[in-house]
Amino acid sequence: MNIKAVKINLKIIVGLAVAVVCFVIPQIAYSQTEKLDIIEYSAPKGWTKTPKEGVTVYSNNNASTGAFCLISVYSSIPSAGAAQKDFANEWRERVVKPFKADANPKTETQTDDGWTSVTGASQIESDGVKSAAMMTVVSGYGRAASILAILNDQAYFSQVAAFVAGLKMDKAKAIAEAKPSSTGNSAVGSSSNSVVGKWAKSFSGTNGRDPSGNVLNSAYYKSQYTFDPNGSYVFKAERWLGYLKSNEFWMTDETGEYSLTADTLTIIPKKSVTTIKNREGSVIKTQANALEKTTYKWTLHYFSGIQETNLILQTNTETNRDGPFASNDLFPKSYFFSQKYVPDWRF
Repeated sequence: MNIKAVKINLKIIVGLAVAVVCFVIPQIAYSQTEKLDIIEYSAPKGWTKTPKEGVTVYSNNNASTGAFCLISVYSSIPSAGAAQKDFANEWRERVVKPFKADANPKTETQTDDGWTSVTGASQIESDGVKSAAMMTVVSGYGRAASILAILNDQAYFSQVAAFVAGLKMDKAKAIAEAKPSSTGNSAVGSSSNSVVGKWAKSFSGTNGRDPSGNVLNSAYYKSQYTFDPNGSYVFKAERWLGYLKSNEFWMTDETGEYSLTADTLTIIPKKSVTTIKNREGSVIKTQANALEKTTYKWTLHYFSGIQETNLILQTNTETNRDGPFASNDLFPKSYFFSQKYVPDWRF
């Protein structure tokens, strides 16, 4: 690649971000209309299309000058409840982490028909080649979809702007994804309540060794929240204490109410009971649990490595209900819940 062909001006990049958001673009030649998930768009004519899992990439390069451009269209993910949050999450995962780009680029925003688009740009460098990264994240009706362009020549700017300006979003499909979350707040009972549904987690491990180094104990803990749109929740957990108490299985059933804001989730238990059973399912003991009213800082975060969005609950102190914190530098003192994981309950 001819690095001398690079023509990047950050002021022009920022200006382009404004142009994309404001839809001020020239006429560009397109090929047929295509669709990925909730995004409908016109592919740039003559570009190479490379479909992958969860993303479609269009590429164009000029062998004589070394100029190139890549446009990646990503499948939608659950919205974090606010367009700026969605942009920050996607920018961090797709630009900051792989390219060490500016973590807080200047952004431009536009809202139309329940959709909010946030566009930002920054200079990046990969293998000694300087280029520009431009990302537009469109959020609405509980979903967020991203388009990322990487280019090293300003001649491609108009094509990128035209591509983004031509996007059409499928509102019906977004709503059908079951977790609507448009530009409104995240209150219980509103269409923006994106925590509705079943969220589960599990962990297992060992506890202690004898003088010979043999494992004395093992354990597992699995739990699941079910958040209803009306503000009620059901919590279920199953804990096995390990080989030293291999005939005891602890089952917790809790019900109550929850309240939600854009940043906090408050759990308000009304009843919590733990039942201890043996392997045959006979009840050994039943006990009432202390009611732990807890306020968490919450967010939805997409992890590109596992291609999954988790509900992340952060609080200063571990709760008996949720168990030990997960180990994660990005979200300290937190619990991670998945909608893909479905607990295999023993009882």
